[in-house]
This record gives sequence, C-alpha cells and structure tokens, in this order.
Amino acid sequence: MLHNMKLILIVFIFECGVCFSQTKNDSVKFDSIDPSIFINRLSTHPFGIFISRINHNFQVAPAKKTSFSFNISNGNVWLPNVKAYFPLSETDRYAMRKIVWHERGGYFDAENTPSQTMEFHADAIIRLYQLKLNIPLSIKSELSIASRAFSVDAGNVPFSLFTSDQFIEWYHSNLSRFEDPFARRVYGFDKVKIHYTDKNGKEIELKNGDFVFSGIGMSYHYYPAFKRLEKNKIYTNFGLQLGFNTTRINPSADLGFSASAIKQFNLKTRRQIHFGISAAALRQKLISFGEGVQLSNTRYLLSAEFLLDYVIPLKRNSCLSIATTYFIQSSYNKKSESDYYVLTGERISTHWNYSISHLYRVLTANYFSIAFSKGAFAVSVYAREDLLVDNAPDVQTGIGFKMSF
Repeated sequence: MLHNMKLILIVFIFECGVCFSQTKNDSVKFDSIDPSIFINRLSTHPFGIFISRINHNFQVAPAKKTSFSFNISNGNVWLPNVKAYFPLSETDRYAMRKIVWHERGGYFDAENTPSQTMEFHADAIIRLYQLKLNIPLSIKSELSIASRAFSVDAGNVPFSLFTSDQFIEWYHSNLSRFEDPFARRVYGFDKVKIHYTDKNGKEIELKNGDFVFSGIGMSYHYYPAFKRLEKNKIYTNFGLQLGFNTTRINPSADLGFSASAIKQFNLKTRRQIHFGISAAALRQKLISFGEGVQLSNTRYLLSAEFLLDYVIPLKRNSCLSIATTYFIQSSYNKKSESDYYVLTGERISTHWNYSISHLYRVLTANYFSIAFSKGAFAVSVYAREDLLVDNAPDVQTGIGFKMSF
C-alpha cells in the first residue's frame, strides 16, 4: 500500500510540473469552495476520539456564506492485548534502561517489583461523526461550531468495504509481499473489543454497537491581510479552539491554537496548486470536570500537517480537487517512560507491542483525497494510511458533505 501511494504522489507531482505556468491574472484568489479543505481528517484513534483534537485549516480566506457540513470517518483499529509495567523505584528503572526493550520481560520480576501497570487491547471499526456549522463574521474571520460522536462495530462488508479485516488481509495476500503481517487471521476477523486500563486502575470498555456523543467545540479563525505575502499569493490564518469533552472517560475542556500558511500557484486554464503547512498545539484538560481515565500524561498534544492540493475548475461553477497531506502528531504519553517500561503479550507477530508502544512515539499518516464542488454543494472522500505503522487506525476512509446557504 505504501508503494502504491508513493506512485500516485509521483504521478500527481509530475502532472502538476508539466502544466505549471503563471497566468496574467495571477492575483485572483480562487473564490469557489475548495472541497479538499473542509473535510474532517482526524484519525479514529481509540484515545483521540475522546479528546478535542484540532483539524488543520488550509482555507485561504473565510467563506462568504454560512455553511453546514457533515463528515463520517471509519477506521480499522488493530491493537492486540499488551500489558505494561512501570517500575516505581529509580533503581529498577535504571536496570531496565540497560536492557533492550523487547528483552526486559525476561529479566523483570513482576510479582516482587513495585510497579504501576497499564493494559490495552483494541480490535474494531471505529466510526467518527461530525456536524459543523461555519459562520462568516467578517471578510477576515469566521466562527465554527461542531459536535462529534463515534460508534463501534465489527466492520462487516459492505458497510466497511476498504477498512474491513477481510479486505486488508486480501490486500496483504494478493497485492503486497507480506502475508498476514499483523496476525489478524490468527486472532480472527470481525472481532469487536476495546479495553483499556490506566495506571490508576480506571477502565474503558467499548462493545459492538456502542454509540457515544463525545464532545462539542467552537473555533475562531482569523485571516490577516499581509500585503507583502498576498502579493506573492501566500495566505495565512490563525485559529483558536475551545472544545468540551462530554464523556465520563475524559470530562474536560481543551484549548488549542493553530497557524497555517498556504502558497498558491496559478496554472493554465485557471488551475491551481496549493502548498500548505499548518501547526497546532492543544492544551489538554485546561479545565477538568472530573477525574476520568488517563488517556495521555502529556500536557500538550502538538501536531503539524503539510498539504499539496491541485484544483481543477470545471464548467458550470464546479471544480475538482485532488490533494494529499502528511500529518504528524506528538506522542500521547511521555517518551521518557519507554526507556524503562516492560511490555508483555503474545508475540505472534513483530507488531505485537504496538498497542502500548505507539503511545510513546510520534504518530504519522498520509491522506489522499478527491473532491468535487458545484455551486454551494461540495462532497469529498479520502483515504488514510499509517505509513509508520501504529494500527490505530491501520486504514481509514472518510466522506464529507458541505452545503452553503
């Protein structure tokens, strides 16, 4: 799958390079809806769905009309059961630091060493739903109000065609060099179980058919007019987001800030290329309404996203957009703990440890989207692949609809 995505990206960049040419009217900003931008690209991570994460904004200007959008994402989460031990004494931690992580279990006395424990297992299709109302406030600013919810199920075909266990393993068997690399066939297809126990003994238990309303949030975006930048068709926006997490798992409010810059190139026949970069910081649990479950022990979640967008105007006030983004997020937990933690679990595959180990490293993903807009209506679809495997989610797809009025 990684090879195929690289090939698509190379062909895309080559086509853009061939047709690149500045037009005389190169100061005109594209006024139609750029449909690849509005869709919610947040992952269906089992912890992230409880947090008010930031969806990076690559709009070059606020919309002229109020709009309503609805997004659905579904991702195949595959994390076999792993239990982790965190020694309490510095002496025991020092001893574990001297041993390579995958051999620590053979030297660690779990019964007689004072430790905190963590256990995690996730095997399901998680579907994320978002309703969003976007209201322009001025020619330079806009306000968005969004709600989010998620559900959990087995992901049977045809409701999860590309994210089902069957399709993923069909791909591995027929189109890749690796047969069942994550041991899905060993554990069995279409299982539905998400269970997590934090260091304090508090648990998350999600079952087939569960539907959870997880939060509501508001975000404000300001699009400053930096004349020197806009003269070179470089547009910026700054965002402030306040999100309320409404579950007993994470009863809290998060505050986030984002900044984005987009470079626009005009091509022949009014086609455009956008290069974008966006960075964001989310202060988790700025306000807590209860103790909840410890999903993350870092104060901030940092993220960045890079955009390459190719916009093709069509006839009758419509356009097509092809885009790819590269997303990166800081780890959910403090990386220093991975220097001494002890992981235990069934070592059926080389990926047996990812349930917990991925919580201690940077997470990345590539998105590829195709979108169409006509007048006030836009629809966009995307696929997500975790190139540096974390399997949370492994493969994800999404679709979004937007209507301006």
